[in-house]
Amino acid sequence: MKTLPFSTYQELFKSFTRSENKYFLNYLSKGEYKNISTALFKNKVLSLAKELKNIGIKEKDTVAICAKSSPFWLIFDFALHQIGAVSVPIFANISIKNLNFELSDANISYIFIDDKNTIKNIKKDLVFITHTFKHSEKNFYCFDDLFYSNALHEEIHEEDSYIANENDIFSIIYTSGNTGTPKGVVLSNKNIISQINDIDLIIHLKKDEIILSLLPLAHIFERTVMSYYLSKSVSVYFVDEITNVGNLLKIVKPTMMTAVPRLLEKIFNKIKTNISSKPLISKIIASLAFSYAMQYDLNKKALIYKIFDKIVYIKFREIFGSRLSKLVSGGAPLNKDICNFFVNIGINIYQGYGLSEFSPVISTNAPDAQKVGSCGKLLKSAEIKFLDNEILVKGPSLMREYLNQKELTQNTIDPEGWLHTGDIGHIDKEGYLYVSSRKKEIFKSSTGEYVNAVFLEQALSKNKYIEFSVIIANNKKYVSALLFVDKDKYLLEKQKNTNLSIEDYYANRSIINEIDKHIKKINKNLNSWECIVKYTLILNDISIETGELTPSMKICRNKIEELYEDQISTMY
Repeated sequence: MKTLPFSTYQELFKSFTRSENKYFLNYLSKGEYKNISTALFKNKVLSLAKELKNIGIKEKDTVAICAKSSPFWLIFDFALHQIGAVSVPIFANISIKNLNFELSDANISYIFIDDKNTIKNIKKDLVFITHTFKHSEKNFYCFDDLFYSNALHEEIHEEDSYIANENDIFSIIYTSGNTGTPKGVVLSNKNIISQINDIDLIIHLKKDEIILSLLPLAHIFERTVMSYYLSKSVSVYFVDEITNVGNLLKIVKPTMMTAVPRLLEKIFNKIKTNISSKPLISKIIASLAFSYAMQYDLNKKALIYKIFDKIVYIKFREIFGSRLSKLVSGGAPLNKDICNFFVNIGINIYQGYGLSEFSPVISTNAPDAQKVGSCGKLLKSAEIKFLDNEILVKGPSLMREYLNQKELTQNTIDPEGWLHTGDIGHIDKEGYLYVSSRKKEIFKSSTGEYVNAVFLEQALSKNKYIEFSVIIANNKKYVSALLFVDKDKYLLEKQKNTNLSIEDYYANRSIINEIDKHIKKINKNLNSWECIVKYTLILNDISIETGELTPSMKICRNKIEELYEDQISTMY
């Protein structure tokens, strides 16, 4: 098996900074992209590493990064690696409770931030290293000042850097906390490098690839994929705000990107909505093309497909910038019908599966091995087996441990080194992995029947009026659902009628009828005990900051059931 010429993250840095790419990392400043070359990136990392050491950061110190994804996030991260410190990424929009837990749990003394509002939420005494704003207090250092204090004025020697080995800690990544308190996943250099090696065997990035990065680097999915991008010295363009993605797709015109299912679901629903607002003839043609693209085993050589592709699908692809050849979806399950639709219109979506505890990729679809509805084939170094249908996995990507949780580590990784994922699945004859649900998301009703919550929630969220859904079934006599409405639909209507309240909009009989019709259609294909009997529309905002969503846009069931206890009880 071919391996890359590095075994630690520090060696990865040496490897990609030997190449030359003027447009290596690109970020938005006043609406315009500015570039950082590989040479400048190297200079900034080594200069900052020297100053971080000077201000007192030592080998093995844990240092938090609580900032939006950008080249400066990466500069700080690599500077920490150069001095042997351990980076602990924290989501920039994390809840206050989880923020303070992670700072305490990881024994953080220094933190890199880019938003002064973060400071008021922190209860621990820290040394702040700030970016994009300045502060006069003693325990603040400005990122730019640290760099410019010696940058370009004296020779920086890469050889002075800390010498790491493959078993040293690469990073401590906190799980997103959708099932309770976040867990600190301790990952080694060996873990991340094995991932880069395995990904390189199946993705085959070219030098001229253009990447759009929109997911937070605090998430191990984007952190690992970004490490792979860096190893290939391709050009990466960072998104400033998630609301600006649609605009930046057309400006950057990426050839590859990663996304979570929620973004793809929103684009899918937007396409459906835009079709309904077209003039009659265009609406008929686009509707026929849309329905045709929903088919499975589509014949792309058929004349009708070629016609639709030329006049309709080409416009759908322009939403992604018209050059996208690889889109990797991860972080949560992607609805099979939505994946099939995008693949049929020429957007190659490669659904993957993984866990933070495995750095994270276990399996993925790829250009040479794609089966819609599956999570693809195993990475080269991953081994898998099943215990009562639960997926167990082991390999060089498996974490060292959960931080400060010896008993939980032992309960999660058995004595033979198998990680018990908590996911239910199977592998078909061709080696494609299918994940049907989480063990914790298969609910047992009071009548003793089992209900797959994820399957139902995915089906419900395909309705254009529903943003998120949460199934209630555990120890209940029947299935009910909380349906969080799509605010965008209401805001569009409010532009026409400024006096329209969201309560009045979602009390509209035609909308209620459409939701009822959608639920009846879902129920038609279910066992009687799985059918959704009642539902409640939730008009409140749902957010990461209030704890209802994780930073990777997954539902926090415990929090939602706690917040909406009264609404749930009225359905029983």
